[in-house]
Amino acid sequence: MLEELKERRAEIIKRAEEYKIRRTELNSEASKWSELRDELNARIKVATEKAKTFKLQREEYEELIMSKKAKRDELNKKMSSCYLAVKKRRKKSDMQSIQSFERLKDRIAELELKQQVEVIGRAEERKLVARITELRRELDRLEKKLWKDVKLAESMRNAEKYRKEADKYHEEVINLVKLSRECHDKMVDHFKEADRIRKKADSAHLLFLEAQKEADESHKRYIRYIRDVRDFDRVISGLQRKIRDDWGFRERIEAKKKAKGIYERFKEGEKLSTEDLMQMQRFELGLK
Repeated sequence: MLEELKERRAEIIKRAEEYKIRRTELNSEASKWSELRDELNARIKVATEKAKTFKLQREEYEELIMSKKAKRDELNKKMSSCYLAVKKRRKKSDMQSIQSFERLKDRIAELELKQQVEVIGRAEERKLVARITELRRELDRLEKKLWKDVKLAESMRNAEKYRKEADKYHEEVINLVKLSRECHDKMVDHFKEADRIRKKADSAHLLFLEAQKEADESHKRYIRYIRDVRDFDRVISGLQRKIRDDWGFRERIEAKKKAKGIYERFKEGEKLSTEDLMQMQRFELGLK
């Protein structure tokens, strides 16, 4: 029985050591997933902060856009007011001349652009230059005619001034809208990046929890087996003590029997050896 208990104890110690090793491996794996999760969370924070930065920049651009649009719209209203004043004076002025003046300006601009960007022959270029010169003379003539009406001329100059200022603000609005869209796109990209990384971080966290759970379970089993070993130690120790006690009891019984036999021989007058006498004295039977 004692040998069976010792064999069982050795088997339990082996199982406990297996769970101890497994616990160490799982804790190491959990640490690996924990480090990866923390690293990914740090990257999420960086991506989110960048996205927030672009969001703030976009909001600043949006505020500027609103301000520039308000200025542009105000100038357009002033320009419209001036053109309305021009329209009201058309009965007193030659409106056809005004329209011709505007058409001439547009035609000259078209021809000058053609001269700059298109590849043409020398003869055709000379004709084009002559035509532009001719139209400019006609434009100067119409302009002098229009400027004779002081109030009309003033309204047209103001309208032109407001148009140029409005165009300037409109260009600024266009540029700001472009910058705002760029910030929006970058903000969205960084938020998407944060979401992609977050999925990886969540997966790493789940793997960490699984490894940690298994490590905890291995630890519990290890502790349980260690307690079982201690229980076996107590049982084996008690059994060994009992065996030792039983062995000593049997030895004392045998010695007592032997001592009685020597004593009986002594009473019968047999000659005892020195060893027999020492045996009787050692166990002190107390016989008198």
